[in-house]
Amino acid sequence: MTATLTAADYARKAQDAIAAKDAKAAMEYIELAKATKAMSQLDTAPRLDIGGASTDESVQSTALKSWYTGAFGSDLTADSAKMMNDLYGGDYRALAYAKSAQFLTYLRTGAMGPMAHRVIMTPGQVMKAVAEGQTFSSIKATQVESQDLYGGFLVPEDFHDTVVQRIKGATPMRQIAPSISTSRDRVTMPVINGGDDRYVGSVRVVKVDEQPTATQAATDTQFGSVTIPVYTLMAHSAISKNLLEDTTGAASIIPIIQEQFASAYAVFEDEQFLIGNGIAGPQGILKDATTGGPYTYAYGSVATVNSGAATAITADGVRALPYGVATQYRQAGGMWLMSRGTLRVIKSLKAGDGTYLWSSRGDTPALQNGAPPSLEGFPIMETEVLAAPTTTGGSTYTANVYPILFVTKPMYAIVDKPVGGMAVERYEDSTTAKANQVVLVLRRRVGGQVLNPWAGAAMKISA
Repeated sequence: MTATLTAADYARKAQDAIAAKDAKAAMEYIELAKATKAMSQLDTAPRLDIGGASTDESVQSTALKSWYTGAFGSDLTADSAKMMNDLYGGDYRALAYAKSAQFLTYLRTGAMGPMAHRVIMTPGQVMKAVAEGQTFSSIKATQVESQDLYGGFLVPEDFHDTVVQRIKGATPMRQIAPSISTSRDRVTMPVINGGDDRYVGSVRVVKVDEQPTATQAATDTQFGSVTIPVYTLMAHSAISKNLLEDTTGAASIIPIIQEQFASAYAVFEDEQFLIGNGIAGPQGILKDATTGGPYTYAYGSVATVNSGAATAITADGVRALPYGVATQYRQAGGMWLMSRGTLRVIKSLKAGDGTYLWSSRGDTPALQNGAPPSLEGFPIMETEVLAAPTTTGGSTYTANVYPILFVTKPMYAIVDKPVGGMAVERYEDSTTAKANQVVLVLRRRVGGQVLNPWAGAAMKISA
């Protein structure tokens, strides 16, 4: 009887083929190693501990459904269950439970289970991938590729989604900029050239005769491109060993870890998307938080609108800012970004008779109803990254700083690696042991860059 080859056996055969300079055979053995490794993990899901020694499959199935409903709020529909079971070749709920259980074990003890590098997507992620045109084969390939990219423990995908959603709620740019998903280390996006204040591209519609001339019928679609790298960002947190060693504590610590990491990443991303230098991280809209101004690109530049005074903001300057962006981009949706100090200054602007300009614009009812403040019909988001007045209660600015941005949806692109793009590494050494702590490091992949610079505007403190 022929012995079954393991992933390690195929890996050795691949090494031998490389040594023999047989690239084709090496690639075949590498693929076989990956496939064998993936297949060996299909049956690693432990049975759900429901107490007692029952092995009845119906009891196990009921228990898994109860666990899944408690963890995700509702059970899988019949169609979703069939889709996920077909994708993973087994009971999806059992695999999801195994991933979650082994993640908790890793946090508590550092023990790396067989599911540590296994990607178990959520039904929502699978449906999104299918809607984007991916096949089950490509989804499986993406998961296999992701398994080998990180050290540490690839977090359960619902943990990943929760962290990202919390980051989105706290980061202004994520509330307006589109997020692009990729499994690679960079993404190349097309940039449509030839637009003007009315057209977004170079295509034009013309009236023609019954037999149009070549000139009458001519149109020229012009495309450029921009490449957005995907960077690795890391955050760390020290956790009490006493809390992790307690079983109940380990489970309850998950929401705390999610909140802590999401909060830290939100602050960092807020800064990077606005003033990042593009070195080992996203490139922002502005070069810095002072007088650097917007980046310029071979394919266009961000509009700059003066504030109307050498060291102050004027009502005319504020009102003019969104109109530095062409109509077709503003119609896609826009947002003001400014510090709380600048928001206070704008709210304090007065007319000649001493009445507040802000109040006369009908904002008070919206504020009373809990809606975000708006100006010229566009919501205002606060960020402490942008320039503020030189004194806490004052209205004077340093000359030539950029305190306000007006951003529309097409302006900026954020790139995320959603599947297998987040891992936790656990560290425990003599220093942490003395403090009765372990350190958790969360690594995730993200990139960002201005895609259509003409779709945004920046206010400069200048007459």
